[in-house]
Amino acid sequence: MRIEPTILVLDGSGAPRAALVMRLRRMGYRALRAKTPEEAFALVEEPRHCVGAALIPPDVAVANLRSALESLAARAPGGRLGFVLTGPCPPEEVLAEMREAGVKLALWEPLDDARLRFQVNRALAGVDTALLRRDVMRAPLEVPAKIFQAGREKEARVYTLSPGGAYLETPRPAMRHATIEVEIDLWPSPIRTRAVVTYTSVPGNLRRNNLPLGMGVEFQGLDEGSIGRLRRIAAEIALQLTV
Repeated sequence: MRIEPTILVLDGSGAPRAALVMRLRRMGYRALRAKTPEEAFALVEEPRHCVGAALIPPDVAVANLRSALESLAARAPGGRLGFVLTGPCPPEEVLAEMREAGVKLALWEPLDDARLRFQVNRALAGVDTALLRRDVMRAPLEVPAKIFQAGREKEARVYTLSPGGAYLETPRPAMRHATIEVEIDLWPSPIRTRAVVTYTSVPGNLRRNNLPLGMGVEFQGLDEGSIGRLRRIAAEIALQLTV
């Protein structure tokens, strides 16, 4: 039986993260809190937890950060662990130390559910340079959207957005291959376009555990100005998600 991966959340100095653990659990992830680096090592070494990613604070209390993170990852299933630097954005010298230690993903407070889910999924999947380049074209962005189909209008929220399409969070997604119209509430003006539903996440066997309920759509006939606008939005967000 396959064990779902666990997200390890490490406390910072004087900054307990029990609320973040509960938030991840409400989103459908298995999550555990470690109050100290020593406790983090103990949890990672327990096979029943199957720790696949770790959210670490900027002030990890270890003498040699690179050595500690490499050692922690070596004890995880498969000898790898995805790290996300999470908390208030630290000074540049801390960021430089994190980069030198191999940490690539960032999640700065305040953080919304879309960014939290997006970064956790990236960490679990394993991040390399090629993946980071590809993800520049796709970004988490919590903004309202509307879906128009057969004369009816439904409210939705964007989870991720790219120049070519979006994932829309909605409890009532359209069927795969359906043609719809989508309006996304962006500043300074919304973007409205035709779209085709490419996949869905719905309750039951078709639920994708790493996604909210909703559907992925591919934009159709989007004008060049809107494509360029979406590309700039995705690139700006991507810069905020890397160390």
